[in-house]
Amino acid sequence: MFSTLRNKFRKHFQQTPAVDLKYMSYSSEAVLKQSPLVSQLLLWVIAAFIVVMLVWASLAKIDEFTRGEGKIVPSSDIQVVQNLEGGILASLLVAEGDVVDRGQPLIQIDDTIFASTYKERSLQAEQLTIKAARLRAEANGTSFDEELAKLGGNYDPVLVASERALYESRLQEHQSQQEILNQKASQKKQELSSIKVNRQSLSDSYDLMRRELNFTRPLVAEGAVSQVELLRLERQVTDLKGELDRAAIAIPQLETAYSEAQNNVISHAQTFASESRGELNDVMSELGRIKQSNEALEDRVKRTVVRSPMKGTVKQLKVKTIGGVIQPGMDLVEIVPFDDSLLVDARVLPRDIAFIHPTQSATVKFTAYDFSIHGGLAAKVVHISPDTIVDEEGVSYYQVRLQTESSSLGKPEDPLPIIPGMTVQVDILTGKKTILDYLLKPILKTKELAFRER
Repeated sequence: MFSTLRNKFRKHFQQTPAVDLKYMSYSSEAVLKQSPLVSQLLLWVIAAFIVVMLVWASLAKIDEFTRGEGKIVPSSDIQVVQNLEGGILASLLVAEGDVVDRGQPLIQIDDTIFASTYKERSLQAEQLTIKAARLRAEANGTSFDEELAKLGGNYDPVLVASERALYESRLQEHQSQQEILNQKASQKKQELSSIKVNRQSLSDSYDLMRRELNFTRPLVAEGAVSQVELLRLERQVTDLKGELDRAAIAIPQLETAYSEAQNNVISHAQTFASESRGELNDVMSELGRIKQSNEALEDRVKRTVVRSPMKGTVKQLKVKTIGGVIQPGMDLVEIVPFDDSLLVDARVLPRDIAFIHPTQSATVKFTAYDFSIHGGLAAKVVHISPDTIVDEEGVSYYQVRLQTESSSLGKPEDPLPIIPGMTVQVDILTGKKTILDYLLKPILKTKELAFRER
């Protein structure tokens, strides 16, 4: 196989047409005929390599970066924690340098006064709530336990038992009064029924006596019946007529009395419910006032535990004396905030600023950590200063602010700490350029400047 390849290469590189040899000098013809195969092959390989490298250099693109130096800055200003009411310092729950989470307690202020008042008002609110359940049961005609169950929650058994006893006592009194009024109404009804029956009986007797009187009068004229008997009959008719008239007059009176007795039964029930509703309205108004006041007290009690407004590091404790007085609105703790991302203020020289704009990607490398081991953080350009800034040494620069996509290096379970003030190197991706462009840049630059100097 190797001999075949060698013959092909020999044929390709050594068998120069005779026509071509006629146009060569004797020396060139001799060199061509005497050149070894390896030399010619090496020449072609080098030429091919150069061509391939030129093509690759013209096509392959690499990232173009603008570099700057900077440092980590807090994502927001240092937070100063205060307390609205002040009080007496009970305990310090953190120390300077501690990392705290959002809502973590920092300082405990003595809450004796506020807590006592809050507890007293809470007890009043509970009493009024249970009383409102009793009054609602009285007004609606439902049971006390049913109304209390609608409210839910757990209440003091002593307060519940007291209101239940009062409910049962008032209900029993109300029912007793209702029973008396019902009895009176029943009595009037019976009297009315009795007199109506009596009236009917009197009416029937009156009719019979009148008939008897009418039959007797002719007999007196004939002498069959004495005049005394006639007078007796007339007197009886007159008496029955009087009793019948009195019964007729008494019936409307008894009907009115019976109606009044019925109205008294209804009125007493309505009055009982109305009084309960009126008292319930007063109780609910008082309960609303106490609850509103208690919300403010509860907020005060909660504020006696001073909590961190965000995640961060405790920079300074302004109060350290246990039992010391804290003035209202006094600065208590300074916290340097953490965030899910970091802010980087980088310095970029004016000659490098032209191709930088917001949203560009960048890589932040921390000088405190080896980039080859720990890597860096991806970031985005978020702000570019509108003009140059001059430092103490008279050097002009643009301030470029970048925001990282994460706030820690290393493994999630064991992150490397990053704190404000750490110095970094920033590589801002400004574009891509081929390798050939990099190689030709010095030549083209020299060409542009050549033959222009004085």
